[in-house]
Amino acid sequence: MIEEKEALETIISTTPAPVSCEISTEKAYNLHLLNNVKASDTSPKRDQSSMDGFGIKVCGNNLLKYDIIGEIFAGELFRREIGEGEAVRLFTGANIPIGVNAVIMQEECEISEGKLILREIPDEGQFIRKRGEIFCEGQTIAKKGKKISASTMAALLSAGILKVSVPEKLRVGVISTGDEIQPIDKGSLEDFQIYNSNAYMIKSALNGLGIDEVSISHVADEEELIVAALKRSLENDILITSGGISVGKKDLIKRSLLKCDVEEKFWRVRIKPSKPIFYGTYGNHCQVYGLPGNPVSSYVGFLLFVLPAINLRNGVAQDKSGLSSVKMKLSAELVNNENRVNYMMGEVNERQELQIHGKQTSNNILGLSNSNALVRVEPLTKIESGEIIDALIMP
Repeated sequence: MIEEKEALETIISTTPAPVSCEISTEKAYNLHLLNNVKASDTSPKRDQSSMDGFGIKVCGNNLLKYDIIGEIFAGELFRREIGEGEAVRLFTGANIPIGVNAVIMQEECEISEGKLILREIPDEGQFIRKRGEIFCEGQTIAKKGKKISASTMAALLSAGILKVSVPEKLRVGVISTGDEIQPIDKGSLEDFQIYNSNAYMIKSALNGLGIDEVSISHVADEEELIVAALKRSLENDILITSGGISVGKKDLIKRSLLKCDVEEKFWRVRIKPSKPIFYGTYGNHCQVYGLPGNPVSSYVGFLLFVLPAINLRNGVAQDKSGLSSVKMKLSAELVNNENRVNYMMGEVNERQELQIHGKQTSNNILGLSNSNALVRVEPLTKIESGEIIDALIMP
């Protein structure tokens, strides 16, 4: 058994670097950039009007009446220079013609007999978007590791960036074990059977990380069948098993993985839940996790040890690869009487305090489903009600 810190360091040190591929920017939503991206264009390319109104040349002569000589819409080219005493109708986004150095909102002026009548002299430069004020050619638009959101994609495309380098998508195999496990579409269960919910919990978590290629399979507690299933799944980038990883008579996963030439890195971590977790590697590409079968243990183990590796392989910076945290007031006292770290489930109540669930058992799937945060409690520690703690946000 090893400490949590050592387990995480082992995983990080054996996580393969992302495999780069270049794809069209519009197909890169939710992926992470593998390098800094610089603008190949300038925005805006020319000074533009930020309002519907009129453009004039402020000359310091206190003119309040101007001849209207034309109008310009966004996307139109206007070649004539605007002189003193002249005005041009401008619409939002229209290029500012030569000579114009101020725009007056249409609400602040009036038209009389084809002339523009101002109420007061405008400030020079008002309501003009300057060339390059959003970004200039060569400016960094997005940094390495940034997740491409909808707005980031728009910024990239606006900057003329049509292709980006992102990690190749990972392929993950999920294998559940146990004679008691039954397909989710089975009509009814015997009282000694349960549905294969863990596999879909893990698959959904993987989908949330942008992983589409997830294969699910189930195998009974027979070593020959388990070995065959494992061998088929070791072609994936990551293999995750659920169940059969402890020390019971039918806990056959660890032994079966070693038979498949998986190199064991650690087995069992001094934490609660997810103590019997296994981690190993196969070849240069496949990371292998044996998660416990109880759903809370399985999901917490996934969040603590699988999530960081996936994020690293997806191009996320190491310091951001784990769960994010927020400061939160604790609603009631917390006590950890055990000689190991304890991760406790909780949710934010109506007073914006973190409320810990009373039943912290590894099979409490309802408590897990009602939780949005974990609290890491050190061994033999008591945290008083009202203390400000770091709450780990569950995806």
